Amino acid sequence: MSTIRPGSPTSYWLAVPAAAWMLAAVVVPTLLLLWVSFWGGRAFSTASPLTFDNYIRFFSNGAYLGLVLSTFGQAALLMAITGTLGYSIAYFLVVKLQSARWRTALFLAFVIPFWTSTLIRAIAWVPFLGVNGVINQALIFLGLTSAPIEAFLYSMAGITMAQVSLYTMLAAGPVVYMLNTIPPALREAAMTLKATPFTVWRRIIFPLTLPGVVIGQVLVFLNVMADFATVATIGGNKHALLGNLVLNFYEGSQLRFASVVAVLLMVCMLAGVALALRVVDIRKLGA
Repeated sequence: MSTIRPGSPTSYWLAVPAAAWMLAAVVVPTLLLLWVSFWGGRAFSTASPLTFDNYIRFFSNGAYLGLVLSTFGQAALLMAITGTLGYSIAYFLVVKLQSARWRTALFLAFVIPFWTSTLIRAIAWVPFLGVNGVINQALIFLGLTSAPIEAFLYSMAGITMAQVSLYTMLAAGPVVYMLNTIPPALREAAMTLKATPFTVWRRIIFPLTLPGVVIGQVLVFLNVMADFATVATIGGNKHALLGNLVLNFYEGSQLRFASVVAVLLMVCMLAGVALALRVVDIRKLGA
């Protein structure tokens, strides 16, 4: 048993390395981004005056505001799709599938793709979504269409399909954990009292798994808001989200506007997490 008591000088000294790392890797870069976003004047210098001109110019542009709404809309759509699919997958693996061997095999089949980078998984979708891709060839073979469908690649539909495949397991993982913490006897007792399967799920299972649902949705929200690689790969130059706007501003040496968008993204992400904490206390996930 540890003899270090909470609040003792030793506990604070042990936290110094982690605090120093967070200060150097998170706090200082964030403050630097915030500082650059307020730079004014024509000269690109640390001596530039601090103003709100960059933010005013950004929010005065209708195209940029439309991009903000598109990013939130895409995040909401992905949260709805991945939330439904992820919960269904988790419920099937934990509750419906009785064989431990099959449960492990299927779970590994879902997890193994995450061993590769997001960019590689996004690029792997291009041969599936193209005019001569696997999906179009399958549709033609089944007689569902007579000509290839061009709406899959370089479209928001293709981006959504790729992102669903990338982020569904983020929504399912925490639900799997929460379902495993529910004793089977709890469900059996409810069934013994003549409760229907839907009532058992609505009154017992779903409330107990809600923290897992919320944390999974938070993970999906954060990843979609920051995703630029999938959008650039599948959407080409026809579609963009806020993450792509940061990259475009940076490549154009417009660091002040890149910082504005980056700060806006961070604020939106923090607001999303704060909203999730008001819905349910996800800090009790491991309790």
